Order: sequence, then C-alpha cells, then structure tokens
Amino acid sequence: MEDKTSDDEKRSQKIGVLNSILEDLISDSSELVKDLNWSVKTYLIFGIIMVLFGTQTLAYNIEYLQQRDFIPLLVAGSLFFCGAAQIVNYFRLRKKYARLFQLQTEMKNH
Repeated sequence: MEDKTSDDEKRSQKIGVLNSILEDLISDSSELVKDLNWSVKTYLIFGIIMVLFGTQTLAYNIEYLQQRDFIPLLVAGSLFFCGAAQIVNYFRLRKKYARLFQLQTEMKNH
C-alpha cells in the first residue's frame, strides 16, 4: 500500500512540474514562436553563405585545380554539401512549423 502512495506522490510531483512548464510555455508562446521562426531562417541564411563560400573557394583556387591539386575542390565540395543540407533543413523545418508561424502572423495582425 505504501508503494502505491509513493507512486501517486511521484506522479503528482511530475504533474506539478509539467504544469509549471506548460504555464511558462503558454505565457511566452508568442516570443517562443518568434525565436523559432528566426532560428529556422538562420538555416537558410547560413546555407546560402556556405554555398557562396564554396563558390568563392573554387573561383580563387582554379589555378590549383589546373595543377591537379584537388584540396580546394574537396573544401568547396564540403561547403556546397553542408550549405545544401542547411537549405534543405530550412525547407523541412519551415514546412513542419508552417501552421505555428501562420497562427503567430494571424495573432500579430489582430
């Protein structure tokens, strides 16, 4: 019987903690969505920057490539790949949270 009451007490404590977390989330929901939106946009920004750096690496090291030194090609390829992964992640996250972003925009307009 004692085990059951201690389990109930533990559950009550967990529920209390979860309720306080949810209350904080609800009170800061607008700011949370703004931060999430900005975080998603940074994937696109940094993805584009990485692709541009990859292009710059190829452009400035074309003479090394002609001498069959492929290290700049490896660096540029890595930058292209990482940039593309960031951009794909941006579109994935934007789609995943589109409803949330739309609700935030509607609330801002009202």
